[in-house]
Amino acid sequence: MRYGHNPTIVGWQIDNELAEPSFDPEAHKAFHAWLQHKYGTIQNLNQKWWTSYWSQTYSDFGQIPVHDAEENPALLLNWKQFVTDTWVSYVRNQTTPIRQHALPSQFITTNTMGWFDGFDGYTLHQSLDLVGWDDYETDWTDNAARHDLARGYKNKNFWVTETDPGFVNWRPNNLAHDKGEVRALAWQAVGHGADAVEYWQWRAALNGQEQYHGVIAGADGNPAPIYAEIQTLGAEFEKAAPALQGTSPHAQVALLHDMPSRWAISFQKQVEDFNPVKALTAFYGPLRHQAGTVDVISPQQNLASYKLIVAPGLNVLPQDTAEHLLEWVRQGGHLLLGPRSGMKDAENALDPHLQPGPLAPFLGAHVSQFYGLVQPVPLSLAQTQGKGTLWAETLVPTDPTTQTEGFYGPSNGWLDGQPVAVSHQVGKGKITYLSTIPDAATLDAYIKKQVQDASTLSPLADLPADIEACLRTGTDHTVLVLINHARTPVTFTLPQAMAGTDLFDPRQAASGQITLPGYGVRVFTLPNPA
Repeated sequence: MRYGHNPTIVGWQIDNELAEPSFDPEAHKAFHAWLQHKYGTIQNLNQKWWTSYWSQTYSDFGQIPVHDAEENPALLLNWKQFVTDTWVSYVRNQTTPIRQHALPSQFITTNTMGWFDGFDGYTLHQSLDLVGWDDYETDWTDNAARHDLARGYKNKNFWVTETDPGFVNWRPNNLAHDKGEVRALAWQAVGHGADAVEYWQWRAALNGQEQYHGVIAGADGNPAPIYAEIQTLGAEFEKAAPALQGTSPHAQVALLHDMPSRWAISFQKQVEDFNPVKALTAFYGPLRHQAGTVDVISPQQNLASYKLIVAPGLNVLPQDTAEHLLEWVRQGGHLLLGPRSGMKDAENALDPHLQPGPLAPFLGAHVSQFYGLVQPVPLSLAQTQGKGTLWAETLVPTDPTTQTEGFYGPSNGWLDGQPVAVSHQVGKGKITYLSTIPDAATLDAYIKKQVQDASTLSPLADLPADIEACLRTGTDHTVLVLINHARTPVTFTLPQAMAGTDLFDPRQAASGQITLPGYGVRVFTLPNPA
């Protein structure tokens, strides 16, 4: 093999942006075979899918249609799972022969696309050595969540396999990043666990679909205006590499991102504006603000390192997943469930035990009814008068030891005076259920209380809104990356515990008052506590 034992080859990228499925006759046939392997008999499938409803009963697997919208929820979920398995097979068909001939030091990856929902990224990345993702997000707070998603796929550092050097060409309005912003966003990626940042594209193609895409070198081959900024960034990365080597973000707080649940809600949003990703990131923002590092993980992953886990919409909750979470709670974990949690089983069928399904007996409460919201409803929570948005549920305590947290104000009559959240001790830990998505200020106050109760409040929680602090920890030291995402200078004070050495200017200290210019970045090394 020409490249398998070439020491200058560090890894293999097997494809580009795995994306949409096929709906051709071959895909139909493969889907039917996949269903038959899973269910065994058509009678079993009919029973699990409740196909008698609306007279959908099948007599043969070949009768089952292939759809990605407006169908039986069980069919839709199975289709997504089939597509995931197909992509996994596709990946393994390439990784297996490569591994037979490549050096053990050569990794295998491919580039994926943030919150793309065409397959389950957690399942897919089990067959790859390294997560790579294409970062074209313009909002830095959303970008942070996507980086943590990429890191969460395998609980390890990742690569940014594509990002734009200034602007793209495929949005309605393709605006350039401000001067200095490309550098700031690259350091943000590193702060969240990226070990490489790669740009698309190097030089402008004279023709083709991306003539207007941002480049490092222009059509004439000479450096574009962004060249010097990326050149500076490369020099900084080279200087920081020894300190960054062997470091990664370490979180005590996790956000559960469950693809079956996300798909299930997307199939049946009930409220037009209910976007499961936006619901997830509504919780991510205050978690990141209050706790610092956040892992975005699947509920099937190892939970032992976390003190607080937030599951904003764990809609599909099979028994084995519930037991996995319960074992962690019993050992001292705090599980915060959000609205729509525990509504469905593994077949995307309603759980007759009512929400949160198999966790209801341990919560000491259940949801008696849900209500989609277009207009916000008043509530009091975490000593804050706020609003519930998009979704609300009536919680009924079933255990005298269940604690109530906050109440709804007057609105539709059904919610008036009902609990907003309830909490119940389970072993050494506890389960909390929050029945709505509060407005941003109220949710931040509530999350702060949960973070404090779990002893995971970050010493950097009170930094100004546009300042981001990222920590990467190694065996004997930690790297602190401070970024000002605003156009204008920001002055703030670091706690004494953050005292360290500036990587680029050792005369500067990492404590006391700091002023970062617009899009400014400072990188410090801190000794780990003894």
